[in-house]
Amino acid sequence: MGFNLKSLDRNWVEGISGQELLARVQSQAKLIQGQDQPLVINQTDPHGFTVEFFAAVSAGRSIALANPNWGAQEREQFDVLLGLGSPPLAGAISSATRLKSGRQAKVILIPTGGTTNGIKLAIHTWETLEVACTGVQQFLGGGAIDSCCVLPLYHVSGLMQLLRAYHSGGYIRFNEDEVEGRCLSYVPTQLRRALLDEKRTQALTTTRVIFVGGAPMPESLAEEARELKLPVMPVYGMTETAAMVAAIPVDNFLADSRAGALTIGDTNIEIDSSGRIRVQSPALFIGYHGGESPDLTRGYLTEDEGYIDEKGRLHVMGRIDRLVISGGEKIDPREVEDAVSAIVGVEEVMALGLPDPEWGQKLVVYYTGQELVDWKERLKEQLATYKLPNEMLRVDRLPLDEKGKFLRPS
Repeated sequence: MGFNLKSLDRNWVEGISGQELLARVQSQAKLIQGQDQPLVINQTDPHGFTVEFFAAVSAGRSIALANPNWGAQEREQFDVLLGLGSPPLAGAISSATRLKSGRQAKVILIPTGGTTNGIKLAIHTWETLEVACTGVQQFLGGGAIDSCCVLPLYHVSGLMQLLRAYHSGGYIRFNEDEVEGRCLSYVPTQLRRALLDEKRTQALTTTRVIFVGGAPMPESLAEEARELKLPVMPVYGMTETAAMVAAIPVDNFLADSRAGALTIGDTNIEIDSSGRIRVQSPALFIGYHGGESPDLTRGYLTEDEGYIDEKGRLHVMGRIDRLVISGGEKIDPREVEDAVSAIVGVEEVMALGLPDPEWGQKLVVYYTGQELVDWKERLKEQLATYKLPNEMLRVDRLPLDEKGKFLRPS
């Protein structure tokens, strides 16, 4: 396969003709040829992003994606990682980035992480992203993948929607105005908010598939989706795996709340002795740029906990680092979230362990919906005393980033 400039000359991107896209890509590529440093793409406009991305690929440039919404701290971390005042990009790339042709690969650096643990730049190549697209296409039964992309293109979840459309000969639009027959990617919060709108809910029944990932989907939300017979496909993946590497087929999701995920493409998943999920895949990243990289000899050992059932299917339990230890007692925040979610009037729930000078951590629950007055009495029937929240805070929106990941309050 590989990149073919001429393949851009078709009407496949909503809002811009194939001829215009090709002309803009060619013009931009001429301006950026012959430079060694990665081209930083810092775009909120999806058409501008698309032009810059494919122009860089056409010009043989490495690419570094940046989040336009970063604050000063993240921008400073990003600049440092890119090599301002440190060795140039090429010096940080190992021989593992050589393609099968033997030539040195140009890389695509995709940010992951944030303020709490620092930004990392996962190193991908056109080849790793391409094989990820092929795996999803085959998992869906082949053919073109038409998408409605409402996730940021500078995140792997948005970028891969653009690339799946390109590789499969599909069509992409950057809104939800026409979802019939198209693939739509949501984080759980987006799905829940969509279901509050009757008109939007009806439209979702016409989609080809609704990928839901980025964070665990609460069972209450999954049950609502099943009742509405929405074509939901829970997916598992991350920046390091070029997005989804396992998924629960729609018919399995609708029929069985206990259904596990099948691997996508040539992915192999194992469970480490610690209970962590290990992923081996041709779509796997090849390390982190500008920082210490993990040993990928046996695959990528994630921070997610899971198990494989007797049918060989993956069940993702959540991140290991979400465990809350308060006063020496271990608390699974998922258990608390499930108990709070069961209270009538509660919509969304997030439980966190925040630093506490006396207990080490205190359990704080954020929720949306109706104000709860007697929550402690209600939860005593479901939870052990030490699992009761120290605080219950009603908010208009959960503190989540645009990928549905937790944002710890400062």
